[in-house]
Amino acid sequence: MPDRTTTFFELISEHLIEIGAGRPRTVNMNGHDLPILRVADVLDGRVEYTLQNHTPNKDVQGEGSKVSRPGDIVLTTKGTVGRVALMPPDGPTFAYSPQLCFFRPSASGPLRSRFLYYWFKSAEFWIQANALKGQTDMADFLSLGDLQRMQIGIPSLDRQDAVVGVLGALDDKIAVNDRIAACALALADAHFIVTVEGLTPGPETFGSVAQVSGGGTPSTKVPEYWDGSIAWTTPSDVTSLKAPYLFDTSRKIADAGLDNCASALYPAGSIFMTSRATIGAFAIPQVPAAVNQGFIVVSTPDKELTMWLFHEMRDRVDEMRSLANGSTFLELSRKNFKVMGVRLPAPDVISTFAEKAIPLHQKAAAASAENSTLIELRDTLLPELMSGRLRVKDAEKVVENAV
Repeated sequence: MPDRTTTFFELISEHLIEIGAGRPRTVNMNGHDLPILRVADVLDGRVEYTLQNHTPNKDVQGEGSKVSRPGDIVLTTKGTVGRVALMPPDGPTFAYSPQLCFFRPSASGPLRSRFLYYWFKSAEFWIQANALKGQTDMADFLSLGDLQRMQIGIPSLDRQDAVVGVLGALDDKIAVNDRIAACALALADAHFIVTVEGLTPGPETFGSVAQVSGGGTPSTKVPEYWDGSIAWTTPSDVTSLKAPYLFDTSRKIADAGLDNCASALYPAGSIFMTSRATIGAFAIPQVPAAVNQGFIVVSTPDKELTMWLFHEMRDRVDEMRSLANGSTFLELSRKNFKVMGVRLPAPDVISTFAEKAIPLHQKAAAASAENSTLIELRDTLLPELMSGRLRVKDAEKVVENAV
């Protein structure tokens, strides 16, 4: 049970938290133009950015309230409402965009930053957010005033620390696995770059060395086609992956749906590449799966050649995008893809590369698979802990067995 139930407005009035929204212009501090953090950069629990030249937190000093600080909780408030992240201690410094709100608890106040981060994932937040975010005829939106009026139950600091300890242990393990997967994949990429050096495309093409296929969507007007047991992949299933290993999909189709769409059931180990709108997001399915029409699928019976082609495709995304066309959104056609020349070394060179790359992918996929289990466990425990229905000691035992 909470020790205190209050509103964010009351916490602001008591100087126990600072809350604000971003602004639509670049911020210059001490001669540095800060990059703007936008909704698309805020993912589940983290910010994801690609900055060749960024300004570390330690190099930016000042009192700009709309400039990120380590420990800030960032919430997306327009369009895609409710994604939340905790600003890391060692990342770049950002100016917040208007579609983001930040929450900055006082160090001496009654609210831990990381507990507040988990609160934004709880039912207490979402019940209020769902009642407020659709009040306009436009995109979903939570105003600063809406957020200030929200109620929050604040337990004791000891209780907060205990809850954060349990959920944080899972998130820390998830982060470690993410780094393992990213490092293994980067090392496989590095092996490929060394191996492919000096090679030029052709005369072999993707269409001549592999089966190049696509997918489709069963009619949504026929209920019997849906909610079966067959994984059916959409681009959003792939673009949401932290590492290119697909274990599950958000929607499933039935056998009848598979029989009545343009997709085959592709075997595990195939190459799925998004080919429209977002061109060049990849997944290696770990289970048999079908795809919708937003994919190019490459498969061969030769695992070593498939591994080579996976890295070849990843290394040539910019070239593929240059071959795309379309008035509504860019799309790379299978026809244009199939005639692209492939950089293909001698079979023994491919075998040597695969001997290095395949174990690295197996390690990365295993780390990603463990994360699927850990994320499911965290998401199961979070509402029970935040509501007080589950004792921390009981949750600790479950987490000890998992990590």
